[in-house]
Amino acid sequence: MAQHNSSEEVDLGYLLKKSNDIFKGIAKGILLIIEFFKRYFIALIIIVIIGFLIGLYKDYNQVKSYNNELIVIPNFGSVDYLYDKVEALNLKLAANDSVYLKQILDTNYSKLNLIKIEPIVDLYNFISESRQNIDILRIISQNQDFSEYVENLATSKYYKYHRMEISIKGKSSTQDIIDGLFKHFNENAHFQEYQKIYKQTKDVEVREHYIMIAQLDSLIKANYSIFKEGTSVSVSNNADQYNLLEKKKQIIENLQRLEIQQNDYTIPIKRVSANYNLEPVKFFNLSNKIKYPLLLVLLFSFIFFMIYLFKSLKKFANAD
Repeated sequence: MAQHNSSEEVDLGYLLKKSNDIFKGIAKGILLIIEFFKRYFIALIIIVIIGFLIGLYKDYNQVKSYNNELIVIPNFGSVDYLYDKVEALNLKLAANDSVYLKQILDTNYSKLNLIKIEPIVDLYNFISESRQNIDILRIISQNQDFSEYVENLATSKYYKYHRMEISIKGKSSTQDIIDGLFKHFNENAHFQEYQKIYKQTKDVEVREHYIMIAQLDSLIKANYSIFKEGTSVSVSNNADQYNLLEKKKQIIENLQRLEIQQNDYTIPIKRVSANYNLEPVKFFNLSNKIKYPLLLVLLFSFIFFMIYLFKSLKKFANAD
């Protein structure tokens, strides 16, 4: 028992000694840092002033970047095409392919930073478009988790609206750059041909629906006259009148959908709304007037730390 207590005392004493050594090392390190800043105080002040002047110059000449947020409708099955175009442009921007970019944006190409695009998930609108969409949703969601399906980029083609974010340096060329991008998106000959076909088809469908409504109005009016004049067929006429009104309601709903499509199908990639020159949200952003003095002080300190480390290792290596 006595030996066990003695062992514990030895272990505790060893731990206390090691703790004291650690604290002494920390205290020595702090003193060395203070001594370093005292010794090179004047040099550090000069470095801070130089860094402040560099930062001031950078802030004065820096061109601020702004976000431009747009909502777009890719028409005629052009969703994959649009996403591929955005990806290609970002790759060209990363590669700084000035020849390619200049063909699209002329001299403004250097002001474009990045383009982002994502679907606006609207399941209600997707489902309400047609019975076929409900079947598509049911089949695909059976093979994977529903939340994963909704967020999956592969399903983006099924959503009508898409959010696009375009980062541009400065404000002066924002409109020209965005107009140039959408001109580039919409000059595809394949989708331009689709545009003509869709327009012709929708024009015919809308015209036919107005004719059907006029014909139903004539039948409703004639049926109403019979209902007023002949009491012997009132039940039959009442049911016919209801069916005609329901049919007219369905045709008007279809007409509304067609006229909305007619309004949307004016161009392959249609801009719905745009918010220009928005300040980007930054959670942590140091001014250059603070950033550059800190960087220069850290660089200066690092150089002397490496010199001190080299001398210490050399001294340790040469010790007997």
